[in-house]
Amino acid sequence: MASTPKSSRSNQYLKEREDGFDLDFGVRSKLPGYNALRDQNMRHYFENSVVQEHLWKSGQIDRTGRVIDLEKNKSKLHIIEREFKNAEKAELSRQKDEEEMRQRVQLERLRRLENARKAEKVLRAKESGRLQNEIVCASREAMGITSQLFRSKN
Repeated sequence: MASTPKSSRSNQYLKEREDGFDLDFGVRSKLPGYNALRDQNMRHYFENSVVQEHLWKSGQIDRTGRVIDLEKNKSKLHIIEREFKNAEKAELSRQKDEEEMRQRVQLERLRRLENARKAEKVLRAKESGRLQNEIVCASREAMGITSQLFRSKN
C-alpha cells in the first residue's frame, strides 16, 4: 500500500507533535524568574502596613513603597559588604594590638614588682647581716674580746 499525501501529512504532523512533547517535565529547562513584589495578584498582600514595614526593614522596598531592584544595586551592596569586612578586620586588629599592649604593660609591671621585691630582699639581707655583726661585736665586747674587724671599723 502506497502512502497518500494525506497520510504523509498526518504522519508528519504526528511526528512534530511527538517531538514537541517534553518527557523531562521541565526539569532541564529554566523557568522564567518570578518576583512576587511585582505580581499584580499579590498587590493586596503587599499593601498591608505590617508586611510593608517588614519589607522596608529587610531592604526590599524604600520608604515610599517602591520596590528596590537588588540586581541594579548589587555593586553598591558588594562595596558596602566589603567595607564591613574591612571594618571588622580593622576592629579585630585594633583589639589584638590593644590586648598585646595590655600584656606588655602587665609584664612590665610584674618585672618592676619582681625587681622591687629582689631589691627589698637584698636590703633586708644586708640589714640582717649588719645587725648580726653588731650583735656579735656587742657580745664580744661584753665578754671582753676585741676583734680586728671591730678595731678596723673604729
